[in-house]
Amino acid sequence: MCGRISLLTYDELEEVVAAIEARRASRIDAKHDARAQARPGGEVSAIVGENGAGGNLRLLPFTWGFLAPWGNRLIFNTRIESALGGVQMWQDALRDGRCVVPVATFFEPHGSETERNLRTGRQAKRQYEFASPIGEPLLLAGIQHKDRLSIVTTEPNAHVSPIHPRMPLVLRFDEVFTWFDGDFASLADRSAIPLQARPEHGSTASASGSPSTSDNPQLSLF
Repeated sequence: MCGRISLLTYDELEEVVAAIEARRASRIDAKHDARAQARPGGEVSAIVGENGAGGNLRLLPFTWGFLAPWGNRLIFNTRIESALGGVQMWQDALRDGRCVVPVATFFEPHGSETERNLRTGRQAKRQYEFASPIGEPLLLAGIQHKDRLSIVTTEPNAHVSPIHPRMPLVLRFDEVFTWFDGDFASLADRSAIPLQARPEHGSTASASGSPSTSDNPQLSLF
């Protein structure tokens, strides 16, 4: 699941919108250490289209996470397989509320590597940060309804699978309008999306003694 993202500045968000409208890409400094981050329950900006792909694009604020109908918890990721399979709670948002969440990076926990948490002193799963290898913002597919959104996830590609069993559905710039108003089901396969990863705290040594992910030839580190 995707439960943490690093945010773009407002100027960068406006540049992303302009780039999408001009059918081109944009660039950022994904390694900027001072970027704000967001977690479920926080506010994130998303791009929505007016009147489908032919309309203007707008940036709007949303609360990250839908309220679960069965309890007091947030559902902040949506499996593309579940949404396409007709799960009731996603039907309206998938049909009418597809959006794009531009971010600098996203984070996923490793399945076996651990490290000592600097705040609690306890062992915790090591977090990895994913970014574009060519400095582009990452465009995460999302679905929104009213003032809330969820980030859509799919099967991991070769860059993510050594670390986590799911990944956000990352869109290329030329795929945004397909997500808004095209054969969006065809975008579930993200095997061709390049990503780079690094341990959040800059070390690949595993406190639990498991093999270092940096030794995996399928993983690019930045």
